[in-house]
Amino acid sequence: MKKSYIAIMLASVLMTTYGCQHTKAPETQTVDGDNIPVSLPDFESDSFFNNIAVSHAKVEKIMDQGVTAGSNALKISFDEVSEVNKFKFWPNIKIVPSEGIWNWNSKGSFKVDVTNPSDTSANIIFKVVDNIGSLGAQTNQLNYAISIPAGETETVEMLFNGGKRKLNNYWDGDQLDLRKLVELQVFVQGPIDAQTVVLDNFELIDATGDFISAKEQIIDVGPVPTVKVITDFDSGEASYISERSVSTSVKTVDTAEGQGIEVQYSSENAYPNLTLAPKDKWDWSKEQDFNLAFDIENPTNEPIQMFVRVDQAENKNWGGTADGVTDSMSAYMTLAPHEMNTYYMSLSQLSGKLVSGMRSEPPKKSYNAQKISYGWGETELNLSNIKSIQLYLQNPTKDTRIILDSVRLIPNLNADATRYAGLVDEFGQSTHADWPEKIHSIDELKKQGKKDLESLKTAKLLADRSKFGGWKDGPKLEATGFFRTEKVDGKWSLVDPEGHLFFMTGLDNVRMDDTVTITGVDYENPDERSGRFVPSELRHSMFTWLPEEDDPLASNYDYATYVHSGALKKGEVFSFYRANLMRKYDISKEETMRIWKDVTLERMRDWGFTTLGNWIDPMFYDNGKVAYEAHGWITGDYQRISTGNDYWGPIHDPFDPKFQESTRKMAERVASKVSDNDPWLVGTFVDNEISWGNVMNEANHYGLIINALSYDAKESYVKKAFTTHLKSKYKTIAALNNAWSTDIGSWGEFEKSFDYREKLKPGMKTDYSELLQILGERYFSIVKKEIKRVLPHHLYLGARFSDWGLTPEIARAAAKYVDVMSYNLYANDITDNTKAHFQQFLAELDMPSMIGEFHFGSTDSGLYHGGIVSAASQSERANMYTHYMESVIDNPYFVGAHWFQYLDSPATGRAWDGENYNIGFVTIADQPYEELVEAAKQVNINLYQQRFSK
Repeated sequence: MKKSYIAIMLASVLMTTYGCQHTKAPETQTVDGDNIPVSLPDFESDSFFNNIAVSHAKVEKIMDQGVTAGSNALKISFDEVSEVNKFKFWPNIKIVPSEGIWNWNSKGSFKVDVTNPSDTSANIIFKVVDNIGSLGAQTNQLNYAISIPAGETETVEMLFNGGKRKLNNYWDGDQLDLRKLVELQVFVQGPIDAQTVVLDNFELIDATGDFISAKEQIIDVGPVPTVKVITDFDSGEASYISERSVSTSVKTVDTAEGQGIEVQYSSENAYPNLTLAPKDKWDWSKEQDFNLAFDIENPTNEPIQMFVRVDQAENKNWGGTADGVTDSMSAYMTLAPHEMNTYYMSLSQLSGKLVSGMRSEPPKKSYNAQKISYGWGETELNLSNIKSIQLYLQNPTKDTRIILDSVRLIPNLNADATRYAGLVDEFGQSTHADWPEKIHSIDELKKQGKKDLESLKTAKLLADRSKFGGWKDGPKLEATGFFRTEKVDGKWSLVDPEGHLFFMTGLDNVRMDDTVTITGVDYENPDERSGRFVPSELRHSMFTWLPEEDDPLASNYDYATYVHSGALKKGEVFSFYRANLMRKYDISKEETMRIWKDVTLERMRDWGFTTLGNWIDPMFYDNGKVAYEAHGWITGDYQRISTGNDYWGPIHDPFDPKFQESTRKMAERVASKVSDNDPWLVGTFVDNEISWGNVMNEANHYGLIINALSYDAKESYVKKAFTTHLKSKYKTIAALNNAWSTDIGSWGEFEKSFDYREKLKPGMKTDYSELLQILGERYFSIVKKEIKRVLPHHLYLGARFSDWGLTPEIARAAAKYVDVMSYNLYANDITDNTKAHFQQFLAELDMPSMIGEFHFGSTDSGLYHGGIVSAASQSERANMYTHYMESVIDNPYFVGAHWFQYLDSPATGRAWDGENYNIGFVTIADQPYEELVEAAKQVNINLYQQRFSK
């Protein structure tokens, strides 16, 4: 277990001096690379009730009113708070994790049943606090106030982004770190009468979005090197111990490194401190990039919460301006019992943060050192004028002592760039590892190239396949000359142009667009590649080789005018994948692309795939060998609507006339690249993973409507449309008020803005649900109209719903207009109850459906991230692929699934957003992952028998 985690754990135990236990089998979470069990409030555990910290309140375990799950519940009785005492105390209970920390980073909220057993309303506040918030930082404390009517039980949901979204009754918490939560508090704020509530059935709710952080790889490299010794307290050297030290005594002691000082802290003072100060000042401005470090031993049996204060001006108590906040930087650390350690802090919180442009990093050097956490005050100090350093305690309850061995400057551990140097070889492969598919020489590449060219002569369709990849040995249905859908023996199916049953399998992203990576180079004139400079030395240092301008492989350079996220916002990019193909076939880029197209098509046929997946290079359109799909993006200058929790951005306002114009242009762009008469075209996807909202909670479910109604109808097309609908339905504002339990003054007031963000009333939910479906139907009807206008013979394949961006209303709206429902689902299989929310309405919709994206990745092939769903090895990737595909094939509503993607991401991260996932069927050197390929071939060989013969 890493010392950083131990420090967090001990800090929270020390600050709160209590913990909670649980009896349920713990989940697993990852904090800074460590697997840590999750402990949740468990109302069935006796130890849980015994370890709750209580202030001006009392708790008890009850077994009657308020029990909504299991046998027990938690009853909390808060004391009355008078007007006089409203700023003196806040009755509360505090629950802390038994392991010292909760990592709820993958969660979006918690739910808990709250019962008010009294005859008056109960008003309570939930507070979630991280390790910084526990020291008083309000930005790291999220509060949510609720009111429960007399005699009622309500399920309360606290959204962890409620403060950022500015939802009613939430405040603070803008910087809450969900990875390092140390406290859940329930409290009341005076003046207030005595309050009683009962809590039960605590549950964490998954967050929306599908980005998963990879486990950080650590290399232990031992002691921390020294840049400069400030003092090591040896005889004859300046110790800098100041007479301004308060309630501490010091004596010299022998240590393993020579001499140090034992510092005794007295509990008689609220802030006992050891102050170190030079006669004038320390000037460290000419030193290398460094951290300030202390070598400290805690010889006691208990953890010690130690605070550090560094001043860049004279102390205010002696006529200066440094007061602990102004002209001071304050930080904190926890000294573990019976441990000697190096504790370090940066004196510039604004610098030294490396931005690599990779989703997951190469192995990090782990020194025997622990970071001191920034607390408050200045974020950057004047290194030429350091006046003093304090090591102090806050409100100690007993005397304690430490042994300070030295104070020194060490290299900036947070800015150690050495792990990035020479990260990839000339083929773009990691230099840190070896694996079976790794290429070691150009000769190996050429040898593989000859095999691929030979495969062009031998590759062929599987024996049971029709010309278009359908089931030749199965029943023959009506042949229309194009792909269509039909339900056969209770199962939905595609039908190929010749009338054969057809099931889609295939790979997404068969294209070069995502093979490029940022090199760290930019140009004053990118078009002419002139005025070269290196704005990111870190990025540029990653490459052991990049081609010179006169190298034929330099044709694989390109320029990115915009980067979504990474070390640079624009700059030079390079495709190792395409360069490796040129080496492999030893010909020009143009000829290489022609061969790559032919080899890729034959691989798809040989591996048994029936289609090319979404986002393929246009060169594969009308290829005459493998069926494919087109894709359209709707873009333009029209109005948007926000859910308040938009993953890729606000959605289209389909009521804006400009939206229909943009949709028409999209359809015409697609039609200009494909032919309506091409029988190999299955259909068209339009858009991808729109933020429609989800059913995780009320705010996410109805967020689009909540925000749309808050707009001004004079400025918003969607608000105008919704207002027209509600006027038609209710006629009078009184009727609307009656249905919604509101007191809106007039339709004019409603039109200007109805910004209601409280808990929705039942009548509101009914209408909001109706408005959601109206919104969805408007979008899908316009898209269908325009795409069918230009491609009437082909299927409209939907909008590729994500698991975090779909509600029943939107699904119902889509089902009226699309030919095939499409879902992107990153999970172990399509029966995953935590993600596959579409399962609840598959039967209701009774529509042919498909999976647009899924994948599994590992970190055993030189890449540092296993993708959205990780596997332990290449062998497990293969097994997981088989399991997932069989769950799709066995489902009567599904007509196919596409894996994301054909080839691995670059090890140094794709240029757009730094993805460096092992999610390909082939490597960056175009080497197939044989275990995964063989698994796919076997699934495809059994495909039609498994699907239609059961």
